Amino acid sequence: MADSEGPLAATRILPSFESAGDGCGIVDACGDFVWESVRLHGQPASVRARFTEACAAFLQQGDDRAQPHARSQFRSENQHFEVIVSRCRDERALGVLLNVTSRTRLSQRLDAVDAAGAELLDLDAQIVNPLNVAERLALLEGKIAHTLATLFGNHPFEVRLRNRKTDQLELVIGHGIDPLRIGESLFAREQGNGISGWVAATGESYICRDPDNDPLYLPGLPGARSSLTAPLLLRQRVIGVVNVEALAPNAFDDNDRLALETYGRYQAMGLNILDMLIVERSTTSERVSATLRDELEVPQQCLRQATRDLAAGRLGAYESLEKALEMLSARIRGATAGPQTVLGIDRLPRDRSRDPAIDGRRILVADDDANVRETIQALLQEAGGIVESRADGSSAIDLMERGKSDGRPFELIISDVRMPDRNGYEVFRAARELIPNCRFLMMTGFGYDPNHSIVRSSQDGLNNFLFKPFQAQVLLEEVRKALGAPA
Repeated sequence: MADSEGPLAATRILPSFESAGDGCGIVDACGDFVWESVRLHGQPASVRARFTEACAAFLQQGDDRAQPHARSQFRSENQHFEVIVSRCRDERALGVLLNVTSRTRLSQRLDAVDAAGAELLDLDAQIVNPLNVAERLALLEGKIAHTLATLFGNHPFEVRLRNRKTDQLELVIGHGIDPLRIGESLFAREQGNGISGWVAATGESYICRDPDNDPLYLPGLPGARSSLTAPLLLRQRVIGVVNVEALAPNAFDDNDRLALETYGRYQAMGLNILDMLIVERSTTSERVSATLRDELEVPQQCLRQATRDLAAGRLGAYESLEKALEMLSARIRGATAGPQTVLGIDRLPRDRSRDPAIDGRRILVADDDANVRETIQALLQEAGGIVESRADGSSAIDLMERGKSDGRPFELIISDVRMPDRNGYEVFRAARELIPNCRFLMMTGFGYDPNHSIVRSSQDGLNNFLFKPFQAQVLLEEVRKALGAPA
C-alpha cells in the first residue's frame, strides 16, 4: 500500500474510531499524522501537538511486545488530557485522546478533602486538654469552616448532631444560617423535618436545585436558591448532618456531593473525638474521687481496727497500725498513678475458681507497661485462661501468626492503644486479617490517641474498649463479654 493511501485505508479499516474519545489518530515515528479523526482535527493546535509527541515517544521505546499499550497525561491551558497509545504495523501508533479534566479535578478535590480531614483529626491532647468545652468546639468549628470555604466557596453552612435518645437534630456549629426559632425542632425523620431530617433518617445525601418546588425544603438561609446536605456517618451510623446553602441556583453538582459526603465522614470522626474528650474531661474528677473512695475503704477499716486495738492495749497493735498506714500509702499511689495500673484486685473473691467463660481460652495481652501486662496475665490465668503476653505490637503480631500456623489461634487479643512500634489499630487490623473470628479488646489511657486508633477501629466494627485505670472486676467482665458470655 502506498503512503498516499494511508489516510484512506485508515478510514476504511477504523471507521468506528471517528467517534472514539475526544479524538483519535495514527502517528508515525517522526511524529507526523498519518490519519486523524474529525474530533481530533478540531482540537487546538497545542493539544494536537502534545498528542503526536505522546505517540512518537511511545514508538521510540522500540517494539516491546511486553508493553503493547501506554498511557500518558498532559495539561493544556486549563484542560487535562490523557492519551492511550497502541502499536500498529509499519512503525505507527494509534492514539485515543480523552479529556479527563473533570476526573482530574475531582481527584484533586478529593485529595484536598483527605488532607483537610487529616488536619481536622489532628486534635493534639496538649492543645485540646487545656481548653474548655466551648473552646474545643470553637477550634473544631474553625477548622470545618476553613475547609468548607476552600471546597465550596464561602457558602453558609450548619452542622447538626443527632440525639441518640430523641432523634432530634441539635445545632452544634452554625455559620451564616440563622438557628431555628424557639420551640422549633428538627428530627431524623423522612417527613415533616426538611431535607436535614430526610438525610439523617435515610443516610443519603441530597441536592436541592429549586427550593420553591422541592417538597422537602424548609426555609433556612433567607433567599437561598440551592442547597447540599450530607450525612455525618460514623461506622455506617448517622450521627448528624452537614448542610451547605447558596444564594445562586444550581450551585452544587454530584462532584460537590461526593466531596461533602467524604468530608462528612471526617467531620463525624472529629466530632466523635471531641465528644469523647469532653466526656473524659467532665468525668475526670468524678472518676478519680470514686477510685480513691473505693481504694481507701479497706485501709480505713484496718486503721480503725488498729486504733481500737491500740486504745485497748492489745498486743501487736502498733504493727497493725504500721501495716494499715503502709496499705493506705500504697493505695493512694495506685489510685493516683494514672492509667498504668489495675485497681481493686484485693476486692475480688478470695475463693474464686476458674471462670467457665475464660477457662481454656487462648488469650494474648499486648502492652508495653509491664505492670499492666503482668497483672492482666495473672488475673486471666487464675480464671483458667491460657495467656501469653508481649511488650510491643510487632511481637504480638508475630505470635498471632505463629499461633495460627500451629493450629492454635488466639481467641481473644487484648491490646493497648499506644505502643512503641505498632499502635492498637495496626494490631487490631492484623488480628482481623490473620484470625477473622478472633475477639479483640482495646485498652487506652484515654485522651491520648495520636493515631486515632479508637475512632479508626470503631469505624471497622470494634466495640470493646477498656479505659485505664480500670478495676480488675471490670476487666473480667469485659473479657467475658468479648468472648461472648452473657452480660
